[in-house]
Amino acid sequence: MPRTRRILLRCALGALLLASASAAQSLGQRSLYFTVEDGERLVTGLREQNFRLYEDGQPVPFRLAEPEKPVLVTILVEYSQASGLYLNDIVTAVRELWDAAPEDNWYALATYSQELQIHQDFTRLKGEIRSAFEGLGQPFWGEVNTYDAVYEVLEKLEFLERRRVIVLVGSGLNTLSRHTMSDVQKKLEATNVTIFVMGAGSLLRGQYDAYLDSMSRMTLLQSEAFLNMLAKKSGGQAFFPRFETAYRDIARTIFTMLDCQYRLLYESRVRPDNRFHRLRLEAFDPNDPKKQYTVRVREGWRWY
Repeated sequence: MPRTRRILLRCALGALLLASASAAQSLGQRSLYFTVEDGERLVTGLREQNFRLYEDGQPVPFRLAEPEKPVLVTILVEYSQASGLYLNDIVTAVRELWDAAPEDNWYALATYSQELQIHQDFTRLKGEIRSAFEGLGQPFWGEVNTYDAVYEVLEKLEFLERRRVIVLVGSGLNTLSRHTMSDVQKKLEATNVTIFVMGAGSLLRGQYDAYLDSMSRMTLLQSEAFLNMLAKKSGGQAFFPRFETAYRDIARTIFTMLDCQYRLLYESRVRPDNRFHRLRLEAFDPNDPKKQYTVRVREGWRWY
């Protein structure tokens, strides 16, 4: 065999081995975090026989495991001059969060306007989160680059282990982000993070809705759709309270949902192809086939 042909053959074999190794790495064990609901009631105590899992429409074997504790909770807060009209919503939401937060998790605090700022890295001391937030002072920038902020936090959490959660406090409005909504969605589809949203400004929107032009109304609808997308894609939930007093119940609900989460482990059969692969998880009562529960779980994975 000529020398040139042998070199080309070795290169081809090397590329094939690298591709096979990459594919093998992608077929690792995956964790799904989810809650089960019967109306407004969280359902606990279910076992493996209460669930069926499908990946791209095909049934997949799985097992249940205890969710990791403590949870890594990142509190991501909109904090801009543009937030002034509903800043009281934001302050109230954050205060209710740290009052409701259990002591045994890890918490981090980040804010965003023109850019993302980390004010407190992960700590077990809730008081440090409170001190960091109360020491922020007046917002300096007038931008609200929500897409960039969510994308960057997902990047920072992407390679951390354990159960990762973002609680986003903000309006969903976006001004001059480098990343698009589609960029954020794809990053979220590839990152195992659950997002809960405490929407800000809903009361104000209700008061002024009749006076808005069609463009302003479309902007607000898009911001709410973005926040709903974050929650739905990740298996979390978005809340849009009409009164400040509702933030206390929302904060308590978020941490109750985390306490009631299940964790499911399975081996994915999907190869890395940069496509979105849909998951479907069904929960039911084996003694009553007509009894179906609602499952709040991520919609699937994007494999790189």
